[in-house]
Amino acid sequence: MSTPRLKEYRPNDPVESIMAGIEEDGGVIVRDFISQDLLRRLNTQLDADIQKTAAGTDLADPEAVAFWGGQTKRFTRLAARAPAFAELLDHDLMHSWASRALKEEYWLNTGQAMIVGPGEKEQVLHRDLTLWPMFVEAGRQAPECMVSILLALSDFTVDVGATRMIPGSHRWDSFHTVADPNTALSAVMPAGSAFLYVGKTIHGAGANRTEGTWRRGLHMSFVLGWLTPEEASPIGVPWEIARNYSERVQRMLGYVSPRHKPASAPLQWLIDFKDVRMFLPE
Repeated sequence: MSTPRLKEYRPNDPVESIMAGIEEDGGVIVRDFISQDLLRRLNTQLDADIQKTAAGTDLADPEAVAFWGGQTKRFTRLAARAPAFAELLDHDLMHSWASRALKEEYWLNTGQAMIVGPGEKEQVLHRDLTLWPMFVEAGRQAPECMVSILLALSDFTVDVGATRMIPGSHRWDSFHTVADPNTALSAVMPAGSAFLYVGKTIHGAGANRTEGTWRRGLHMSFVLGWLTPEEASPIGVPWEIARNYSERVQRMLGYVSPRHKPASAPLQWLIDFKDVRMFLPE
């Protein structure tokens, strides 16, 4: 009897096929999501920050410690730290998926390095959309509000802490139902591949049972433009840096006011009722 595995795709597969897999299970793997060249540059440009960032958190809250991990390194502001991240933020497949799934304009929720160290315990299983409690209460009937990837910067194996997910959890009638960890599947994949999932899907990093191997991962998520993102990107990535990126990347970072429809006027994230882009220096 074969062990259940997550569905796998390639970047050149039809986006409709990939989305069908996500709709069925809540998440899929796309192998070779980025090129080996981009993978190398991401690792190289983030390496200094990875090395100098301490594992764990300064927060005293036991629940926060359990969630963030005592042996995990985390940091944001990736577009300011690594120009290569802007290429990931501009990924055509990511935007093809987001525009279809979210149906309205969207922007970057957060980009985070998640470096799971030896001895780290399994992360608490969770849904990312709990950032906005109303979606938890709405359950499966809530509109799709977030699409996410977990990009493998190093090989993801079970022993090193590959992300676990609960298949079908995005379609549960109640989002208050407690997940059985024994039903989780692991997103085992080589470096350069990505686990694609929606905000409704229960998931969490696995335990790193190795003695000396760090699991290098990168999380990136897009969220509806009328929701407050997790990361304050315009502060973390100042205009002096963002001005060098594409217009689509600038939009993701919050340097354009999102619209409910492409041709409509913006209603949020304004200055004097005008698009923030009008106030940026040349």
